[in-house]
Amino acid sequence: MQTKFNWILLACAAAGLVVTGYKEINSKPQPHAVDSTSCTPDAIKSIDSITERAIQSSKCAQLGK
Repeated sequence: MQTKFNWILLACAAAGLVVTGYKEINSKPQPHAVDSTSCTPDAIKSIDSITERAIQSSKCAQLGK
């Protein structure tokens, strides 16, 4: 019974990764402003796209240097 549950859990995780990957591949990152208000942790966390969030985080880190 535990093995069946593990396979179902694995299938759900794989499906989630496929959906997220497909969404990220087909999206075009939108530019965001880089200033003190848009570089707060809450502002970065509010960005839905993983790619956009990574770009914004990188630009904010460069701004702090």
